[in-house]
Parts: sequence; structure tokens; C-alpha cells
Amino acid sequence: MGFFSSLFGCNKPSNNTGGDSSPSPKTLEEKLEALASCGIKLRPEFSVDDLLSSWGRAEYEEPGFSMTLVGVGMTQEEPPWTPRSKNLWHFDTECIEDHGSYVDIAKRMVEMADGSLPLTDIEDYVDIEEKKAWLSFKLDGKPIRFDCEVDNDWVDSKVFGHFVNLLAQTDSAKIFFYFDLGGQDCIVGCVSREDYDLLRKLIPEVVPLT
Repeated sequence: MGFFSSLFGCNKPSNNTGGDSSPSPKTLEEKLEALASCGIKLRPEFSVDDLLSSWGRAEYEEPGFSMTLVGVGMTQEEPPWTPRSKNLWHFDTECIEDHGSYVDIAKRMVEMADGSLPLTDIEDYVDIEEKKAWLSFKLDGKPIRFDCEVDNDWVDSKVFGHFVNLLAQTDSAKIFFYFDLGGQDCIVGCVSREDYDLLRKLIPEVVPLT
């Protein structure tokens, strides 16, 4: 079980690699097409060539979707560091460095929710030595603030539960999901519940973010 799944309390992913008897996508293009059918797409300015600039085709075309999810969910590898996908995120849990770290997380969750999580006035405070951190924002004009646990530069995974709960209030037709990569990084995404059901058939290891 990966570091992040233990933080979230998620069950260990199944070893099953397919949700039905249909042939599993094998080529990178087939995998991207399958993900697109579940609501996960590259931004228009990115293509297969961008993914192949990060890793070789053979790595993407190994069994399973791990590398393809990483390739789609990462940012471009040069300024302005645009995420390759609007609603999929390759997230490193060792990312809390200073003021702004939790703001970055909040803004990415807002972006992935695609209009369904209209947070404004997002601010944070992070002081590792002082062991103090908090995140605040407004939703529909209502101020919301919560403290974050400080453990060196590791994220407080409980912060994600706040976004999950808020999305359930603002748009119950969408869901945040999680995919365990087996280490300190993971995949986080947001799709409609209908697309989530399709994604689970394609990748049974995907689970709801909690």
C-alpha cells in the first residue's frame, strides 16, 4: 500500500486489471481514448508527443494504466508548467514548503472541479519550524478556515476531505477520485459520477477520495 493510501485509509487496490471481458487497451493511443471516454482528457495544447517526451512508449504500454495516468496528470516540464489535463493530477505528497503550498492545492482542486467548487479569497499560512499551518477561503461568500497538521514537508491529507465534502454540497453529480501509485505520489482527479462508474470498469483500482 502506498504512502498516500495509508493516509487516506483507502483499501489496498485490487490486482484485477480489467472491469469486464472486453480487450484491455494496449497502445498509448488506445489508453488515451479509453480515458477520454471516462471524461479524462489532455488539454487541447498537449498531445501524445508531449507524453512521449517524458517517457518512452514501451513504459506507457506496459500492462495497466499507472504510467498513462502519470503522463496525463503531470504538468508540462517547462514554464509555464501548465497541467496537461484539467481534471487529472499527478500529486506528490511531499510538497508543503512555505506560504502558498496549500493555496496551490486548493486552486488545483477548484480547477479540477471545473466550476463546481467556486472558492474565492484563497489564503494560507505555512511555517514548518513553527509547526503552524492553515488554509482559508470563501464559498458563496461564507468564510471557511481550517488548520492543517504540520509534519515537515508532508501534506496533511485531511485537507482533501474538506474539498470532498464541499463538492458533495455544491455539485453531488461530481466526485473526486484517487489512484494509488504505491509510493509517496498518487493520482487525484474529478469526474462526473457517470464517468466515474465507467472509469471503475476500466481501472478497478480507482477509489473515491475521502
